[in-house]
Amino acid sequence: MTVDIKSKIEKWDSKLFLRIYQSSFLKHNSIRRFAKIYSFFGNIFFWGIFWLCLIIYGFFTYEFYLAFLITGGFIQSMPLHAFIRYKLISRNRPFITLEEKGVEKHDEIIWKSSKSFPSGHVAFFIFFGFIIAFYCSQYFWEILSIFIILNIVMAITRLILGVHYPTDVIFGYIFGVIYAFLYYFTHIYWVMFFYWLGRIFFFVIHYLF
Repeated sequence: MTVDIKSKIEKWDSKLFLRIYQSSFLKHNSIRRFAKIYSFFGNIFFWGIFWLCLIIYGFFTYEFYLAFLITGGFIQSMPLHAFIRYKLISRNRPFITLEEKGVEKHDEIIWKSSKSFPSGHVAFFIFFGFIIAFYCSQYFWEILSIFIILNIVMAITRLILGVHYPTDVIFGYIFGVIYAFLYYFTHIYWVMFFYWLGRIFFFVIHYLF
């Protein structure tokens, strides 16, 4: 019974993915080009650049709170995400399993990993959206709403580029929310820990120079 349900879900997943991927409108070169550019904003390289800018900003203003929130969130959530993706599920990307259907990889800057469930782009985009909205608490719902809408577009781009199935991005959303929920109860300890490390760092720098 469980195997039959899993088979039906995978069949539905592949069918819906191919319908989107092979759509005459969505596979147009300009759409794929937009999807590549837009998808970069969910890539870990983009968030790394964003984090680095926050750290540099902090050195000038001594305001590290958002940088520490994002750092702690990533450290806490990434191992769980990796366990689900590589150990628990270990599902190959569409451009691998559906290669005979003409599916190709159109995202050249993804990790070398061939595993796709759940989507890291979608999960961490909404997760970091929660963190940024939490940081700007007076505009929490406005900022979160913007991230939710932008993440829908992000999810679609991952299908267009042939690197995720529909359930990958759907559960990317779900797991991103779960990561945020879990982090809500632990974020204060991460921030306190990083401020403690920061005081040690500045003490050492001051002592040496």
